[in-house]
Amino acid sequence: MLFKPTVFCQFISGKSMHKAAAVAVLPLFLAACGGNGSNGDGGNASGSGAAGNNAIALSGLVSDGPIAGAQVCLFSNGVQARNAAGAALCSTETDAQGNYTIAIPKDLAPGFLTLVASKGNTIKLASALGTLAQVTQAAGSGTTVTSAALPSARITHFTTADFVLADTNSDGTVSKAEFDSYVPDYTKIRPAAVVVKAVIDFGQGDSLLGGQASNTLLLAAAAVKDQALGTTSKTALEWAGDAANVTVATAVDQDLANETAGAFANYQLSTNVTSYHIPSTVSANNASISCEINTGNESVIVRIAIDASRGIFVLEHDGIQTVGSYNPKTGAVSLTKSDPLAVSAMTSQVTYYTEGYFKLNGIFDASAGKFTGTYAELSANTWSLDLKRQECTAAGSVMAIRL
Repeated sequence: MLFKPTVFCQFISGKSMHKAAAVAVLPLFLAACGGNGSNGDGGNASGSGAAGNNAIALSGLVSDGPIAGAQVCLFSNGVQARNAAGAALCSTETDAQGNYTIAIPKDLAPGFLTLVASKGNTIKLASALGTLAQVTQAAGSGTTVTSAALPSARITHFTTADFVLADTNSDGTVSKAEFDSYVPDYTKIRPAAVVVKAVIDFGQGDSLLGGQASNTLLLAAAAVKDQALGTTSKTALEWAGDAANVTVATAVDQDLANETAGAFANYQLSTNVTSYHIPSTVSANNASISCEINTGNESVIVRIAIDASRGIFVLEHDGIQTVGSYNPKTGAVSLTKSDPLAVSAMTSQVTYYTEGYFKLNGIFDASAGKFTGTYAELSANTWSLDLKRQECTAAGSVMAIRL
């Protein structure tokens, strides 16, 4: 049956890296924006408070939950941005909700702008803001810009992962060419976001930080390179998938769920079965094992949301949300909803286990609100009697049309 209810760790797209904004270059090893009011290079912090007529007040949020007491600094082409007096363009410390404000001079030299938020020696997050022209455009006729008009003003564990993933040549900077060719892949973004959150909110710095990854920005860079982290001997993907760390991973999933609330639309999803396989029931010692699969065409109402900025396709059915990859350049979608191995029934002699998956692959036309592709489904049962396994499979075409 399509989308059988199961225990599933959901994760949904958040909106943070604004694709329309050009990416700033930023050395990952730049010791900038230190916490406690220091900008890391001896300059004076400047830019918080009212902007005046000659500056734009940029207001945003530092969050993976809100991070209080962080300082946000502006970089242009990877270099600390300064005002005419030579003072570094940095905010004062973020408030209890993680809010910050920086005054950006309208006569700042053109360049790619990047924000870096730092707290102490270990917390460092980054976000690509865009060009000065884009910031000015977001302000319109006024002198203020918020993250509602310019989402990249939000600095999060997700934007940090985006930044280091876009740095394909690993030189600590992101060029415009790299950003233009960058296709977000949430399967890579999520593990990096999980380990960053583990350090900031769950006190896991002693095991995850170490060596060259001395702060969370460098940790994210190591994570996307599949390097062993700190003293764990695990990659970020392995660490995030460890059952012992499910609380952290679930918290990241909830961050995404909070940001994506209200972004879904209803779709009519229809499947057309073209092939299926159902083996015969096996019996022994007064016990039997068999599997079931839907062999008829189905038509159900689902909810779909996409986030082109992070390459996510989210499908919800019966309250269960499943995240797949979405290529905003080609429209390609790949999604797998897994039912992990679990005990389904027990008798005095036999324990029964079940597992399965539902896979979608195809093309999503965002402008038309239509998905077309193929699906494959597996339902498998195993028993402890002699470890026999029954697998039922089905495959066919699938279409989803926005209502």
